[in-house]
Amino acid sequence: MIPIDLSGKTCLITGGTRGIGAAISRLLAEAGASTIAVYRSDESAAAASLAEREAFGGRHCNYKANISVPADVHTLAAHFAADFDNLHGLVLSAGVPMHRHVMDITDDDWRRVIDTNLTSALLMVRAFRPLMPSGSSIVSIASGAGHDGLPGLAAYGASKAGLILFTQSIAQDLGPDGIRANVVSPGFVDTEFSGTRADDAKKQRAAANTALKRHGVPDDVAGPVLFLLSDLSTFVTGQALRVNGGVI
Repeated sequence: MIPIDLSGKTCLITGGTRGIGAAISRLLAEAGASTIAVYRSDESAAAASLAEREAFGGRHCNYKANISVPADVHTLAAHFAADFDNLHGLVLSAGVPMHRHVMDITDDDWRRVIDTNLTSALLMVRAFRPLMPSGSSIVSIASGAGHDGLPGLAAYGASKAGLILFTQSIAQDLGPDGIRANVVSPGFVDTEFSGTRADDAKKQRAAANTALKRHGVPDDVAGPVLFLLSDLSTFVTGQALRVNGGVI
């Protein structure tokens, strides 16, 4: 077996203390990376995530910030630069959902989803690129809703579709500097999102629509992210990997 070893690497994960982001943070810590998980408000989840990561040894911390606000991102980058020398992996996992008919989406709804799910990616890449040496990797967590038009997901789907194209475009911009950028697009994953969790009926429907006949769990997404941050994927960039169990 070839182990994936991120020892000596430092990775920052937005939305990294809950759900998929927490699973990514935990797996990267287990692989030997130093991890910085960025969270917005949930102090208890942040503390629990940090304890999980610290159990693997190494250097781990949490930063609190609203990454859709430019001033917060500037402060976040300055804080990171004071604590660490380089950033080798940037995982853009923070996001907010919205399931609403297009005629019911308000201007404020639209701005909140686009700013959190898409504008934040631009802010983070601009702020942290100077701290990333050649060989570093960026991974954006998008969604199947960014590939396929689905009812009630106009704002959310648009934000994730934008994130996919943004990431593929910066792969071209940053490739000459030796920095890779890829997307992981999960299908249905059983996790709490925005304070709610799917009921059993929804989980069963989601499982029935996959080739593998099961729904996803956060660790299903964390594994591909680990691969894309590792030296096993040094010639992979500009790609969008759909992690959905083979949705039919």
